[in-house]
Order: sequence, then C-alpha cells, then structure tokens
Amino acid sequence: MAKAKVVQFRAQVPQDIDFLIRAIAPLKNAGKDWTLSDVVVEALTEWLRKPENRELVEAHNLLEALQRRGLTTNIYNDPQ
Repeated sequence: MAKAKVVQFRAQVPQDIDFLIRAIAPLKNAGKDWTLSDVVVEALTEWLRKPENRELVEAHNLLEALQRRGLTTNIYNDPQ
C-alpha cells in the first residue's frame, strides 16, 4: 500500500487538554519522538474504531467510497 497523502486537520481544544497533551507527548516512551500530529492520529483512529462509528462506516459504505477515491485504510485490520 502506498503511503497516503497527509492532509492538514485543524481543531480547537480546551486549554486543559492542550496543556496535558503537550506535557505528555514528549514523555511518552514508545521508541520514537511523539508529535501532536501523532497524538491526533492515534486519538482519531481509536474514535473511528468505536463500534458505533464502525457501524456508521459500514452502513454508509464509506470504505467503498474510500476505494472509489483511490484510497484504502487498514485501521480496522490493525491490532488495537
């Protein structure tokens, strides 16, 4: 699978969440330097994996829509 093009995603968060994320990201010991983008991708992936959101993806054929755009995802295949 070719690496997907990265797009910018903008969100506003409360100050307490901003503070905690910026404080924890550098401390996370996972063998790599964590960026805010890494944290957001991990959080959104977990959100998409929630059963109620997976049901919406399936009910509205969103994986097929992704394929029609020439894109694929493995977020439902990866170990959680």
